[in-house]
Amino acid sequence: MTTNGFDFHCHVDLFPNPEALIAQCDRDRIMTLAVTTTPKAWEQNRLWTEHSRCVLPAVGLHPELVGQRYAEIALLEDIMAETPFVGEIGLDGSAKYRNTLSTQKDVFSRALRSAQRLGARILSIHSRGAAREVLALLSEHTTSDRVLPILHWFSGSVELAAEAVQVGCYFSINHRMLDSRTGIAVTRRVPADRLLTETDAPFIKINQRTSEPQDVSATIARLAELRNVSIDEMKHIVASNAERVLSFARVSIPTAGR
Repeated sequence: MTTNGFDFHCHVDLFPNPEALIAQCDRDRIMTLAVTTTPKAWEQNRLWTEHSRCVLPAVGLHPELVGQRYAEIALLEDIMAETPFVGEIGLDGSAKYRNTLSTQKDVFSRALRSAQRLGARILSIHSRGAAREVLALLSEHTTSDRVLPILHWFSGSVELAAEAVQVGCYFSINHRMLDSRTGIAVTRRVPADRLLTETDAPFIKINQRTSEPQDVSATIARLAELRNVSIDEMKHIVASNAERVLSFARVSIPTAGR
């Protein structure tokens, strides 16, 4: 099977019909990381995706929900033993959620320590308004031989992006990130071998409709333009990066007959 794209951050379970979306990903051959916002969503997410060739389930505890769902951290740690994919986790330092930042750090640190202990774990990380703190905790609790962090919709500075590269981070880019001056600057400066694509669907729109995993093709085209390479070359770059990331978790991209 030849893949047609990679969506490393999609909230499949929040679509009106997750099963239909998963079937569409399989038809379109879009490898998709199905993140969750609460550990209690894991079991259904796993069941929906268990027969999919292209959609991979992840378990997460979104920093925006930590204030209400702190008690689920133990469940998150337990489920992390079942899957190499963890997301959405991280920190949110924006004004609305800053009051829970201390608790967020506790949850994120525990998730990082679990990932480090288990090894071969890929993390999709939220870092809005708290990129520096995210990088500090990654450096404190993880090593790049055991944990592979992907910064989802990174909104920090170019300088922080450079620090993230040193920590071993990849960056999953969606088209909204490429609407901002900072996002464009980061995308141009990040090494090519750290670039991945995402949609964060269904939370953002493209052409006045809810984004879907197939929309990573538009992001590829924009990335190619920004980095002054052909679309085919950018597809190859992202595909090579995706294969490297998935192999870290001992997961292979499906091929014909599999």
